[in-house]
Amino acid sequence: MFKVLSLGLGTQSTAMVYLVVDGIIEKPNLIIFSDTGSEKPESIQLLHEHLIPLMKKHNIEFRIAKSHLGKLHEYYKSKNALPMIGFRHCTAKFKIRPVRRIIREYVGNGKGKQLAESWLGITTDEKHRAGESEVKWIQNRFPLLEIEWSRQDCIKYLESKGLDVVKSGCFMCCYNSGKEWVNLKNNYPDLFNKSIELENAYFTNRPNRRKGLRSDGLKLTDPLTKFEESKCDSGGCFI
Repeated sequence: MFKVLSLGLGTQSTAMVYLVVDGIIEKPNLIIFSDTGSEKPESIQLLHEHLIPLMKKHNIEFRIAKSHLGKLHEYYKSKNALPMIGFRHCTAKFKIRPVRRIIREYVGNGKGKQLAESWLGITTDEKHRAGESEVKWIQNRFPLLEIEWSRQDCIKYLESKGLDVVKSGCFMCCYNSGKEWVNLKNNYPDLFNKSIELENAYFTNRPNRRKGLRSDGLKLTDPLTKFEESKCDSGGCFI
């Protein structure tokens, strides 16, 4: 079985890379990161400054997958659309499908037979997310559940490596918290402005949807103090 570690650059999947290096979990045949073109700068910095050199040092094959649709935020802007909570549209098109295309390069077409394992960073505190693959030829596997690690275990482990990994995702993700929007505007104003452009393009074409869509009632053009005071700290703050 061809074994693939799916790297999302978050706490859990980053911990898995180091666990492989430390021999705590076995070495996969391949590690893949799917770059949407809209990732948070901190995540890309982690990839290039820490993870890629680490994988090269330990001879772990690594590939970056990209969607043929281009950068996620540019695609949505061209459609006058926004990522929406509860819909897996962006994940499917810009994460899952590009990864599957690369895996196909290695395993071919087995006509429904299981050909590959996809290793996903699910921890004990989120067991409910550990579902089966949507396609027959890939079998999902959860190494962190096998060693009974929680997210906090991963955080402590990465801290021992000198790493403080930020929540992964796109800079304009609909699950960003109020604090994440404040960080984006303070430290990456160009990306914050791109988010405003996305929001404005959407509502220019759908003015009747402006009111009541945002879970905390905020607009990206509101003062930062409102985001700092927002109780929305668990996602759902974009629109």
